[in-house]
Amino acid sequence: MAYSPVRRRLVTVLLAVAALNIPALAQTFPTKPIHIIATTPAGGGNDIYARLLASGLSAKLGQPVLVENVGGSSGMIALERVSKAPKDGYTLVAVTSTSISAAPHMYRKLPFKVEDFVPVALSGTFPFYAFTTPSLPVNNWKEFVDYARANPGRVNYATSGPGSTPHLVGEMVKAATGINMVNVPYKGAAPAQADLMAGHVQIYFDIPTPGLSYVKAGKLKVLGVLDHKRTSAAPEVATMTELGYPSLTAFIRFSLLAPAGTPKAVIDRINQAALQAMESGPLRDRQVADGAVPGPVSADQLAALLKTDYETWGAVARRLDLQLD
Repeated sequence: MAYSPVRRRLVTVLLAVAALNIPALAQTFPTKPIHIIATTPAGGGNDIYARLLASGLSAKLGQPVLVENVGGSSGMIALERVSKAPKDGYTLVAVTSTSISAAPHMYRKLPFKVEDFVPVALSGTFPFYAFTTPSLPVNNWKEFVDYARANPGRVNYATSGPGSTPHLVGEMVKAATGINMVNVPYKGAAPAQADLMAGHVQIYFDIPTPGLSYVKAGKLKVLGVLDHKRTSAAPEVATMTELGYPSLTAFIRFSLLAPAGTPKAVIDRINQAALQAMESGPLRDRQVADGAVPGPVSADQLAALLKTDYETWGAVARRLDLQLD
């Protein structure tokens, strides 16, 4: 049914008023507590960074920012819950990039779509390092690749289970180098690292903490960092780009997402508060201590990073035909 001229003018006025109200909403936001749903149990890296970010946001936004842990099913329970939350900025989800960038390629039946979320803020980016046991007769990445090629099938790489990021990184390495390594899955990072130090497996791909502390203690060796730039946490460690493997880059990102449809002005308000929280204070101190890659990003820049991660992990999962359900 066609609108009358009067009704068309009314609709135009209402749309204009709504557009004007979005910046006003951002100026008054928030007026009540914000809830962050963490996709992991208490005590893990994602939870720690969610709580540090929550504290910083609360100080900058002037409202309590509360963290609730909703673990299980690789973050799917929490993500489903937030995907159905009101699109007002008061319910957010803290995720690792694996949950939003890798899991969708490995599970046929997800209770959400990637498009159900919009990136808000990044609380930490961590590149992967190649750690090896001191008992392996290699001291750099070239020697490791040569050793693996000379001993096909005799190099075991530890992972924290099928579809985990260390598993996907290991498969990336196999494809890029042509070496033959055997996946040895564990029930988490701690037992994998323990067996690596004991020499039961030969290599493990992990973020810097606590691996670099084991390197300093002489319990592990580090062969390279899967990044284009050397890191401040270990500036002496060469990048895979320097070592001749520019395609070998891999990161875990701790990110904050909102339900798609949340006003951009609200997202930008939260993002700016997060950037301010990362300039100094406990969150920044923890990033430095844990070896995070510096680089505050806008919500749009975070979206681009997560898109790259999505494409990277998707290529690995398709090559493996990896289905976990």
